[in-house]
This record gives sequence, structure tokens and C-alpha cells, in this order.
Amino acid sequence: MDQAGIEIEPEVKAILEHARAGRNFLLSGGAGSGKTYSLVQVIGELLRTDPAGTVACITYTNTAVHEIESRVTNDRLSVSTIHDFLWNIIGSFQVELKSVIFDLLSGETPLIKPGSTTVMPNMFDGKTIQYKEYKILSEGIISHDEIITVSYAIFEKYPKLRDIVRDRFPYILVDEYQDTAPEVIEILIGFLSQSTKKGVCGFFGDSMQAIYDEGIGDIRNSVVKKEVFEVKKEQNRRNPRLVFELANKLRDDGIIQRASEDRNAPNMVDGRIKEGIVRFYYTTAPGKTINEVHNHLNWNFSDVLETKELNLTHNLIAPNAGFSDLMAIYDKDGVLSFRDRIVEFIKKHDDLHKYDGLTFGEVIDAVQAGKVGKALKAVSPTDGMQLFIDANPYLLTDARKRNFLEFRRMFVDKDLLIDDKKQSEDDITRKGSKRCEFVKHVFKIQEIVHLYQQGRYNEFLRKTEFKLTQVSDKQRLKEQIETISRMADCPVYDIIEYADVHGLCKIDDQYTNFRATKTYLFDRLKNIPYSSFQSLYEYLEGRTIYSTQHKIKGREFDRVLVVMDSGNWNKYNFKYLFEGTGSETVLKRTQKLFYVCCTRAKEILAVYYSQPSPKTLEQAKIWFGADNCLEL
Repeated sequence: MDQAGIEIEPEVKAILEHARAGRNFLLSGGAGSGKTYSLVQVIGELLRTDPAGTVACITYTNTAVHEIESRVTNDRLSVSTIHDFLWNIIGSFQVELKSVIFDLLSGETPLIKPGSTTVMPNMFDGKTIQYKEYKILSEGIISHDEIITVSYAIFEKYPKLRDIVRDRFPYILVDEYQDTAPEVIEILIGFLSQSTKKGVCGFFGDSMQAIYDEGIGDIRNSVVKKEVFEVKKEQNRRNPRLVFELANKLRDDGIIQRASEDRNAPNMVDGRIKEGIVRFYYTTAPGKTINEVHNHLNWNFSDVLETKELNLTHNLIAPNAGFSDLMAIYDKDGVLSFRDRIVEFIKKHDDLHKYDGLTFGEVIDAVQAGKVGKALKAVSPTDGMQLFIDANPYLLTDARKRNFLEFRRMFVDKDLLIDDKKQSEDDITRKGSKRCEFVKHVFKIQEIVHLYQQGRYNEFLRKTEFKLTQVSDKQRLKEQIETISRMADCPVYDIIEYADVHGLCKIDDQYTNFRATKTYLFDRLKNIPYSSFQSLYEYLEGRTIYSTQHKIKGREFDRVLVVMDSGNWNKYNFKYLFEGTGSETVLKRTQKLFYVCCTRAKEILAVYYSQPSPKTLEQAKIWFGADNCLEL
């Protein structure tokens, strides 16, 4: 029993034995096994049994930080994201930081891109190295992207840091270890093990849920080398029997999940494991829409907290969620792709700055002049770009008139539109969102409208520039909010102007600068209906049923629909998954993602596959059962 009289799990007891012996450990557990519960028990017992010990718990997201902090409160516990943990360690070592950053900038193969900064031995003299949401190396400011590289270098170059960390945190626990960068694992297992001080590192996670490219994925090599000692947790506390038995068929690491022995586990009813429902739906003819699948399922799709439809990409979600016109601007602009093609060609064959004073059209004419055959093809639109241009000729006509320097500096990417997706309104907004200033401004308007409509007037007044000075202002405010609500089909530019004129949301410097420096993008956005931004806002705030398959990890819902469409993304292939063919790397990547999707379901799992091959359908019947494979 622990201090609160709760029975200690056998896996936790095994972990504590390793910790007492000074051995690094790994808790491997499938989805829904209760790894976070075990992590919390381990933290509590380490703090209880070692009154002088301090624990650092490293997580992947800010949401996970708050989840753990809500379960354990102790002055000797520090919970943070990986990047914050590393900066808290290295941030005070300014001399050493300056030395390693200079090394990383000036090596034969620089590991940090200097950008426009001139690399000089004294470049950081008089400056303090700072960690912020952006990078300005000339000012000594590094960002999220550099922290891990810098941390690895400083731990490698200065062994004294290893002793300092061990003294400060005898216990370092890593949640969702599979998502942690290999450099961080090397710091914790490789460098810290060379310290003269005693300490233990513990890892909690599941290699089958390694769906992010930047993560290490698996540390079984360290287990084999006895650098880390593994404890397996094979129970399942989340999923009904049919779901975790399907998931077992997808695993390849020897873990076979079974029902929990805890009669009070969430997936138990009257002491017995829930059966659950799994279905594989398919069509043999083209033309079926996802709405027809919804109609067949007859779920409550307005219950966004317990119902999710999982697609591979935002592009697949956008048409159904109502913002496909915005995705087309940020992710499918063939003119901008052609621009990038021209820029890359010039970088390889000429001096880019020579063209700064020209228009984009003049640059095209200059680089294409005198070329024929393959040479001309290299500086012409690809077939895909040309299809876009043929459908939108006015965009290329417009782009040709624009200053080449300004036009090429205009970065456009879908992350500027859909960065920082929440799964629910309660999720914490991540620091350092890449969202562009135009979208941020429209979202500020939409948030103001939403707060007013929800009756959250104190929050509304903190967000708006509208001033309530007399009784009549309340009626005027009500009328203005209602007017904006009726303007859903109007160009978004009209809403921005209306909100500014009436003091609801004043146009600020960021918006003004965006308009001045990204005129091509601004001109494309200003006529998009306000309703598209409203739909995007609802999606990003977690108020719809839609989610990408990557963003869903760590969550759970009563009803889950998984749409098996790769959306032309060649990193994934669901046909490979079912047929066991194709690239091994793509197959494994797809297998892990499908595993994560399936194990989100607490009651019902539905999988939809349009026009599967006979071999795919055959495998589906093996995995789901022939009676559970239904043609729509």
C-alpha cells in the first residue's frame, strides 16, 4: 500500500526494485494499459521512500504536464516538457552555451543554420543567450528548433554538467519516451551514466505508438545492452475486449494485452470486461460519401466529446469541416510552387540577389530566355503546377506583376493555417503557434463573438476594445454582434473592417504589416467567406468531430470512425497494411498509426475503407471477423 492506502501495482513494485538498485528502467505498456497511472504511483513512491530525493518528470506536451501536476503535488517534483527541462538545465551556463553554439554554427557541416547572421568568434560578446519562440542568432536568441541540438552538444563537451544534473535530479522520468528525440535519450542513458553521481532514469511508453518521425521510437537496444531494464504492463483498462484483441493482432513487440484484474477499471461493467463493437465497412463501387457512412452508423455526431472521425490529413478533413477554400490557398497554390521552383533554380545556377529589383514576371522571362527542351522544362511549371495555373490564370497574371524580392520572401504553408489543433476546448494552447497574422486577427474577432454569445462577458471585455460607458452601449453591442453573425457569407475583409470601425476588434500592427508585406496572400484571403474562417475556428478549437490521426494520440472516445484514405501521402499506405506488401518502412509506419487510431475507442470502433482489393478484404475478415465486415 502507498501513503493513501492504494494498492501498489506489481509493475510499479518491479520498477521500484530497479530504482533502489540504481538501474535505469523502462515500463512498456500498450495503449490503455494505464501507464500514466503507473507513472504517478512511481513518482509518489519515490518521493515517499526517499525524503531527500527530487524527481524530474519530462513529458511531450503542455497538456500532459498539467495532467501529471493535477495528480501529484510536491515541492520536490518538477514536471515540464522536454524543451523546457533542457533549457532549465543549460540556460544558466552562458559561457558554455556561447561556446557550443559557435561550434555548431561554424563547423564543417553547421548543425544550426545561421540564416543571415555573420558567424564571428565574438558574435555573442555582451549578449545573453535566450530561449524564445523565435530565433535571432545575431541577438543570441535560440528557439524550439535548436534546443535539443544545443543541449546534446553542451552535455557532450562539458562533463561537469552531467554531475550537476544528477545532483539536482536523482530521478528523471520520461513520459511517452517513444516521442523523445534520440539526442535526448543519449543524454539520459549515455552521458548521465558517465556521471560520478548516482541516479536513475525511467522511461514510460509504447513503441507501437511511435508515430512521430522525430522521436526515437524504441529503446530496445538499450534493454538488450542492460543499460535499461524492462517491465511490461500487459493489462488493458480502456478498451473493450474486441478492440484490444484487434489491437493485439497489430502489435509486433511481444506484448499481448489482456483484461485488467481491476474490477473498477473503466472498461469493466459489474466486474466483467465490456465486449464492445468493431466493424469494418467498405464499398465496392465509387461515389460513396462520408456522410452516407455517417447515416449508416446513426451515431450522435453532435457529441464532439465522445465521437471522433479520424482522417490522415487536414486536407481530407477540410471539405467536410467547411474550410477547403482556405486549405487550397495555404497548401495547394501552384503559382507559389512555381515560384519556389524558380527560386531553387536560381540558387543553384546564379546570384539570387541579382534579381531583387525585378518583378516575378521579369524573372521568369529572364531565366527562360533562350532555353529549349529539358532546360526550358526545368524553369517551367510541372504538370501539377500547370493544372492549377490553367484553372486560375489570373493568379499567375497577378503574381507576375509583383516585386520578386517581396514575393519570394512570402512564406506560405498549411501550418500557418492549421497549427495548434486542439482535441477539445479544455486543451491548452501550445506556445509558439505558427499561425499567420491574418488568421490570428480573424480568430480574435471570432473569439470575441463566441465569448459574447456564450455569456462570458468578463472574458469578452478583456478581449475586446469595445467600451461600455453608458446603458445604450449594451444594446448597440448586442446589435453589432448580431450583425456579424448575419455576415457569415460576406467576404472576411468586410467583417474585419466592420469589427474595426465599431471598436470590437481594432486592426493592429501585426495585421497591417501582414497586409503590406504579403499582398499576394492577403488578396487571396480577403474575399474568402467569413463562414470558412468560422468553420476553421471551430475545428481548431476542438468543437467538431474531426481530427487527424496523428493528433488523436493520448485521447479516448466512446465512438471512433477511422477513415482509411491516405490522401496521396506516400508516407502511409493502407493497402500495404492489409496486404503486407510494399515498402517495409511505409508498412510499419502505417501499422503503428492504425494501432493508435483503433485503440482510441472505448465502446465502438468503425473502420471505413473505400473499394478495398479482394486481398485487403480477406485480411479485414481475419482481423475483424467475417461477420463484422459489412458492405455499404
